[in-house]
Amino acid sequence: MHEAFFFGPRSRQLFASYHPPAKDDRRLLTVICPPLFAEYNRTHHALRKVAISLAESGRHVLRFDYRGTEDSFGNLEDATVTGWIEDIALAIQEGREVSGCSAVRILGVRAGALLACRSVGTASEIQRLVLWDPVSDGAGYLQALRRIQEAIVEQNIYLRRADRLQAMHEYEYGGGYRLSDRMVNELRALDSSAYSNIPSSKLHVVSTSSPSAFSVAGVSEEVSQCACNWETHEEDLIMPQPLLERLVACLITS
Repeated sequence: MHEAFFFGPRSRQLFASYHPPAKDDRRLLTVICPPLFAEYNRTHHALRKVAISLAESGRHVLRFDYRGTEDSFGNLEDATVTGWIEDIALAIQEGREVSGCSAVRILGVRAGALLACRSVGTASEIQRLVLWDPVSDGAGYLQALRRIQEAIVEQNIYLRRADRLQAMHEYEYGGGYRLSDRMVNELRALDSSAYSNIPSSKLHVVSTSSPSAFSVAGVSEEVSQCACNWETHEEDLIMPQPLLERLVACLITS
């Protein structure tokens, strides 16, 4: 069971799905901060399964869409990183009000992990942040998006040279999505200090390949080996069951 609704200021309402606990209410809220762009679609079903599993274990769960994405109000061209960071704070506030919980845990995926850490800082109500393959910083993430865009253009053998140049110009850092100059600049400005500002005892990294050399010393990190190729233009779903089970375990562990 889950409840879908909109919340936030009237002019920029965000879409959310609230999963109440199925049993044994533990008075603990988990807010899921999804990844961006194509990665959102590739992980949507996986994160829904995580939310259901958490609710079945007695947790309250809130999933949401950033402004200008998916079912939330606005257009991507008008969205900003600053706005998305504000959206996470709004989602946490809304989740606490809906659930009545004071304690919060966060699951941040890829760039969603970076945004979540930038948003919450040292907020005392945040007990733990579980980060699934977190991007190291915004600049590196943009370069990965650019490589994806290059692969998209290269694969289309029917594009004329002028069309290829135009596609790379308009979608250079979007991996198939058109990003505004402000979006690109704000992403580039996000660095690893977003992670280092969080007490290391609150962070737990789950990587899907070799240890990620996470930028903050003393952070708990584990590897759950599975095929998660993030740097691809293919839109295959990412739903590795062992990994999802590990994420749930990390979020429910006392």
